[in-house]
Amino acid sequence: MKLPRRKFEIIQEHAFREKPYECCGLLAGKRYVDHRGNIDNVVHEIAPCRNCLYFGRENGFEISFGEYSDVEREAHALGYEIVGSYHSHINSPAVPSRNDIDFARSGHTMLIISLINGVPKEVTAWLRRESGGFHQEPIRIIE
Repeated sequence: MKLPRRKFEIIQEHAFREKPYECCGLLAGKRYVDHRGNIDNVVHEIAPCRNCLYFGRENGFEISFGEYSDVEREAHALGYEIVGSYHSHINSPAVPSRNDIDFARSGHTMLIISLINGVPKEVTAWLRRESGGFHQEPIRIIE
Protein backbone atom coordinates (compact mmCIF):
# COMPACT_ATOMS: atom_id res chain seq x y z
CA MET A 1 0.00 0.00 0.00
CA LYS A 2 1.13 3.52 -0.73
CA LEU A 3 0.03 6.36 1.54
CA PRO A 4 0.89 10.09 1.42
CA ARG A 5 2.81 11.27 4.48
CA ARG A 6 0.22 13.92 5.47
CA LYS A 7 -2.63 11.38 5.27
CA PHE A 8 -0.61 9.05 7.53
CA GLU A 9 -0.12 11.89 10.03
CA ILE A 10 -3.87 12.62 10.03
CA ILE A 11 -4.61 8.95 10.80
CA GLN A 12 -2.18 9.07 13.73
CA GLU A 13 -3.75 12.30 15.02
CA HIS A 14 -7.24 10.76 14.71
CA ALA A 15 -6.16 7.68 16.72
CA PHE A 16 -4.65 9.83 19.46
CA ARG A 17 -7.68 12.13 19.62
CA GLU A 18 -10.21 9.28 19.95
CA LYS A 19 -8.47 7.29 22.70
CA PRO A 20 -9.53 5.44 24.84
CA TYR A 21 -11.84 4.39 21.97
CA GLU A 22 -10.90 2.94 18.61
CA CYS A 23 -10.89 5.42 15.76
CA CYS A 24 -11.91 4.40 12.26
CA GLY A 25 -11.94 5.75 8.75
CA LEU A 26 -11.93 4.88 5.08
CA LEU A 27 -9.15 4.95 2.49
CA ALA A 28 -9.97 6.14 -1.03
CA GLY A 29 -7.69 5.78 -4.01
CA LYS A 30 -6.79 3.47 -6.87
CA ARG A 31 -6.32 -0.28 -6.95
CA TYR A 32 -3.63 -1.65 -9.27
CA VAL A 33 -3.44 -5.34 -10.12
CA ASP A 34 -0.30 -6.70 -11.81
CA HIS A 35 -0.12 -9.56 -14.30
CA ARG A 36 0.18 -12.09 -11.44
CA GLY A 37 -2.91 -10.81 -9.64
CA ASN A 38 -1.01 -8.96 -6.91
CA ILE A 39 -2.93 -5.95 -5.60
CA ASP A 40 -1.33 -2.61 -4.77
CA ASN A 41 -3.70 -0.08 -3.21
CA VAL A 42 -2.61 3.54 -3.57
CA VAL A 43 -4.38 5.89 -1.15
CA HIS A 44 -5.09 9.44 -2.32
CA GLU A 45 -7.70 10.52 0.24
CA ILE A 46 -8.75 9.47 3.73
CA ALA A 47 -12.12 9.94 5.38
CA PRO A 48 -12.10 9.91 9.19
CA CYS A 49 -15.40 8.34 10.29
CA ARG A 50 -17.39 8.13 13.49
CA ASN A 51 -17.15 4.87 15.43
CA CYS A 52 -20.87 4.19 15.70
CA LEU A 53 -20.63 1.24 18.10
CA TYR A 54 -22.73 2.01 21.16
CA PHE A 55 -20.96 -0.50 23.42
CA GLY A 56 -17.41 -1.79 23.10
CA ARG A 57 -15.74 1.11 21.28
CA GLU A 58 -12.63 0.43 23.41
CA ASN A 59 -11.93 -2.71 21.37
CA GLY A 60 -14.09 -2.50 18.29
CA PHE A 61 -15.42 -0.19 15.61
CA GLU A 62 -18.23 0.09 13.15
CA ILE A 63 -18.78 2.56 10.33
CA SER A 64 -22.43 3.24 9.59
CA PHE A 65 -23.82 2.21 6.22
CA GLY A 66 -24.88 5.81 5.57
CA GLU A 67 -21.43 7.23 6.25
CA TYR A 68 -19.78 4.50 4.16
CA SER A 69 -22.16 5.25 1.28
CA ASP A 70 -21.50 9.00 1.50
CA VAL A 71 -17.72 8.49 1.42
CA GLU A 72 -18.02 6.00 -1.44
CA ARG A 73 -20.12 8.46 -3.48
CA GLU A 74 -17.64 11.28 -2.85
CA ALA A 75 -14.70 9.02 -3.75
CA HIS A 76 -16.35 8.04 -7.04
CA ALA A 77 -16.94 11.72 -7.84
CA LEU A 78 -13.16 12.22 -7.50
CA GLY A 79 -12.38 9.21 -9.68
CA TYR A 80 -11.43 6.97 -6.73
CA GLU A 81 -12.85 3.93 -5.01
CA ILE A 82 -12.78 2.74 -1.41
CA VAL A 83 -9.57 0.68 -1.28
CA GLY A 84 -9.65 -0.01 2.45
CA SER A 85 -10.07 1.26 5.96
CA TYR A 86 -8.03 2.24 8.99
CA HIS A 87 -8.59 1.96 12.70
CA SER A 88 -6.75 1.88 15.99
CA HIS A 89 -6.26 -0.89 18.51
CA ILE A 90 -6.10 0.19 22.15
CA ASN A 91 -3.56 -1.73 24.25
CA SER A 92 -3.42 -4.60 21.77
CA PRO A 93 -1.19 -5.44 18.81
CA ALA A 94 -1.75 -4.14 15.28
CA VAL A 95 -3.05 -7.45 13.91
CA PRO A 96 -6.59 -8.11 12.62
CA SER A 97 -9.09 -9.06 15.31
CA ARG A 98 -12.17 -11.23 14.77
CA ASN A 99 -14.23 -8.05 14.28
CA ASP A 100 -11.70 -6.79 11.70
CA ILE A 101 -11.90 -10.04 9.76
CA ASP A 102 -15.69 -9.78 9.61
CA PHE A 103 -15.60 -6.13 8.42
CA ALA A 104 -12.97 -6.35 5.66
CA ARG A 105 -13.87 -6.87 2.00
CA SER A 106 -11.64 -8.90 -0.27
CA GLY A 107 -9.10 -6.77 -2.10
CA HIS A 108 -9.20 -4.09 0.62
CA THR A 109 -6.31 -2.93 2.76
CA MET A 110 -6.84 -2.60 6.50
CA LEU A 111 -4.38 -0.25 8.21
CA ILE A 112 -4.15 -0.75 11.99
CA ILE A 113 -2.39 1.58 14.41
CA SER A 114 -1.69 0.16 17.86
CA LEU A 115 -1.73 2.50 20.88
CA ILE A 116 -0.17 1.02 24.02
CA ASN A 117 -0.77 3.12 27.14
CA GLY A 118 -1.77 6.00 24.86
CA VAL A 119 1.45 5.88 22.82
CA PRO A 120 1.60 4.76 19.17
CA LYS A 121 3.62 1.53 19.07
CA GLU A 122 3.19 0.03 15.61
CA VAL A 123 1.31 0.48 12.36
CA THR A 124 0.60 -2.42 10.04
CA ALA A 125 -1.37 -2.96 6.84
CA TRP A 126 -3.23 -6.12 5.90
CA LEU A 127 -4.69 -7.03 2.53
CA ARG A 128 -7.82 -9.20 2.52
CA ARG A 129 -7.36 -11.99 0.00
CA GLU A 130 -10.08 -13.00 -2.46
CA SER A 131 -9.84 -16.53 -1.03
CA GLY A 132 -10.26 -15.26 2.56
CA GLY A 133 -7.70 -14.43 5.21
CA PHE A 134 -5.19 -11.63 5.25
CA HIS A 135 -1.58 -11.15 4.39
CA GLN A 136 0.55 -8.35 5.76
CA GLU A 137 1.66 -5.83 3.20
CA PRO A 138 4.33 -3.14 3.35
CA ILE A 139 3.31 0.47 3.95
CA ARG A 140 5.16 2.86 1.66
CA ILE A 141 4.88 6.49 2.74
CA ILE A 142 5.04 8.81 -0.25
CA GLU A 143 5.59 12.56 -0.38
